Amino acid sequence: MAQKACNLREANGGHCHRSPRLPGGFGRGCRGAFACVIAMLVALCWVSEAWADGSPGIGFRVGAQTLDHPVSLKETTRTRYELELASPLFLDGYLDFAFILGGSSLGTFRDEYVDVIDDVLIEEFYEDKLSMLDLRLAARLYPFGQSRPIRPYVGAGIGYFWFRDSWEDEYYETIEDPLFPGSFITFADGAEDVETIANDFFPFLLAGMTVPVGDNCEFLFEFEYDFEKEDEGYDFGGPIYMFGARFRF
Repeated sequence: MAQKACNLREANGGHCHRSPRLPGGFGRGCRGAFACVIAMLVALCWVSEAWADGSPGIGFRVGAQTLDHPVSLKETTRTRYELELASPLFLDGYLDFAFILGGSSLGTFRDEYVDVIDDVLIEEFYEDKLSMLDLRLAARLYPFGQSRPIRPYVGAGIGYFWFRDSWEDEYYETIEDPLFPGSFITFADGAEDVETIANDFFPFLLAGMTVPVGDNCEFLFEFEYDFEKEDEGYDFGGPIYMFGARFRF
């Protein structure tokens, strides 16, 4: 569809007729982002081996994300999911790092266009499934260490996001059969693709607490806030509220 998915279907208010398709996907700016992610993971593994006090962990969280101004909507709240890879604890349990993959569905938008031009019935049907994905690297400080039954923490980090449009178009032309008047012929065409509409780096802050359950498991309660999460006129900044669990090996 190109042109940033026809400016996201005229910001959900227009039709955006068929145009030559251009490849979509994790295009612009993503090679640098993945290179940074790989570098961060390598650094995290090296630091873990060198100065770790404990074991790494894996966690899963679910919650709600309030977005400032996505698409043509004003403020909206969506369900968010996160998968976390946590480093071992450092500095006697006062510091750790986390690599986080998260995302939200931003809904599905449908539209159609029907017209008759030169005795040809033209029908076009559009569907856009929108989503937002991000990768984050966070540093977390536990001011009271790991000795208390409830362990608060604060942190900050940097992330990279992708605003994605998985779109599908269907196109039909119906004409009267010139050989058999009163009969009609319909020609059908269609296309589908996934395009990255916006993507960029962004900073964030977080605060939360962990509640240990046994020796290796802990519940997580976390608040995050994304800043300057903007590109191409879209703003995905705002607060995030998460709940989940983490298991340390």
